[in-house]
Amino acid sequence: MDMDRKVLSEVLECLPTGVMLADETGAVTYANRAAHEYMGVDGGGLGGVNIRDIVLHGSGRKDLMIRTKGDERLTVRLTRIPLSGGCAAVVLTDISEIHRLQQELLKMDRLASVGELTSGIAHEIRNPLAGIKTTAQALKAEIPENDHRTAYVDRIVMEIDRLNKLLMSFFDFARPRELSLRSCDLKKVIEDTVFTVQDLARKNRVQIMEFYPPRGLTVKADPGLVQQVLMNVFINALQAMPSGGRMEVHLLENGPLANVEVRDTGRGIPEDLRGRIFDPFFTTKPKGVGLGLSISYRLIKMHSGTISFVSGPSGTVFTISLPKGAGK
Repeated sequence: MDMDRKVLSEVLECLPTGVMLADETGAVTYANRAAHEYMGVDGGGLGGVNIRDIVLHGSGRKDLMIRTKGDERLTVRLTRIPLSGGCAAVVLTDISEIHRLQQELLKMDRLASVGELTSGIAHEIRNPLAGIKTTAQALKAEIPENDHRTAYVDRIVMEIDRLNKLLMSFFDFARPRELSLRSCDLKKVIEDTVFTVQDLARKNRVQIMEFYPPRGLTVKADPGLVQQVLMNVFINALQAMPSGGRMEVHLLENGPLANVEVRDTGRGIPEDLRGRIFDPFFTTKPKGVGLGLSISYRLIKMHSGTISFVSGPSGTVFTISLPKGAGK
């Protein structure tokens, strides 16, 4: 019997799943190594939730966001298993990846729903705008060249062109074009995009620095769409530094992935806004539409890649990860 208990104890200690035993009063009498890692010996890591309450009053299962002793954030599922004599076992399972995938699916469903609505609205607006522009141009032809009223007509045409450009953003968000995957030199795509934003960088007094690995990195991607994503991220970084600063672009090899890190020295993204950065129509800019990063998020997902960021008072780092490999 003692040998069986020793073997059982060794097995429990090796499990990646946390296991705790509690007596009829709710006091923890045993916790394996994984349980200690999740919540500490005294159960203090459960975000204010008392183990005794779970043992005595729990309904079977509860999901919690916790911080481990290593300050890592995890989503842990606590499952209560009643035992004889009023005792109970509590099993702790790390479901962080499942939780992340669920959130990704919800985000993609939300993006798709908003995209369909946006497309319909944009289509209904675009047709009347075309008629208004044609009428304005015909009206201008009837006005003498030196008449001050031509300035009003020019303003109408300019605003219509601005609205049409806005509608094109809506269409890009609602219906991204199909991927044209091929072997793509990621360094060249980055260099071309950096060249495009140099004027804005000079205007904002921002120094752009590029860092590349000794050998090139080839990804299987649509270079035009990847450049669109980089353009959105670069512009956001530059606009975060209106009084000057530094933007660094790092191309890094990460196993089967190629990572593009875009680092700025701006003010950083306020913590209460970070969860909404990729939401459609969310923007902190007075004249922004709030679609650039939403479109980027969708395009990178279409490439089986990821886009993420970390931010603090000293700046923000966006990371775009794409699968390496030759295209067809």
